[in-house]
Amino acid sequence: MGICFRILKLTRIDFYYDVKDILSFASRIARKLYYEKVISVKHPLVIRCKNQSHCEEVGYSIHNFSKKDFLPCAEFSDKSADLFPIILSTVSEIPLWADDIIVLLNLDTKIETTFSSYCRVIEIVDQTELNRQKGRERYKYYKERGYEIFGHRVDK
Repeated sequence: MGICFRILKLTRIDFYYDVKDILSFASRIARKLYYEKVISVKHPLVIRCKNQSHCEEVGYSIHNFSKKDFLPCAEFSDKSADLFPIILSTVSEIPLWADDIIVLLNLDTKIETTFSSYCRVIEIVDQTELNRQKGRERYKYYKERGYEIFGHRVDK
């Protein structure tokens, strides 16, 4: 359940495109992964943010996504980050305390340099032309390296 065995297996790449609200959609994905027990403290979801203020926005969105659900998250730099299943990060580092790195949710417009260390990478592309362009560049990068890409049109 939720464990990725990395033996000779390429990272799965999922692109969600035509998303109307990236923060809300990212929170929705985090909620789904958490409540379906895909992620845990030892198998965390790492959310790669653009910068510190973006990290704070994402954290706020996750904490306020649902009044009835609690999604525990912390920033990678927090001393207690190893106690949380959802890690917000502005750096290209992987949590050394994790048994296996399951999912990277990349909210940056750049490719995460450690992406191949994860079992699955989720890329979200909204409806703005700039993000579509950056999304195409990331798609091309993964495709040229032989990764199978799964596309999901969202319209939400």
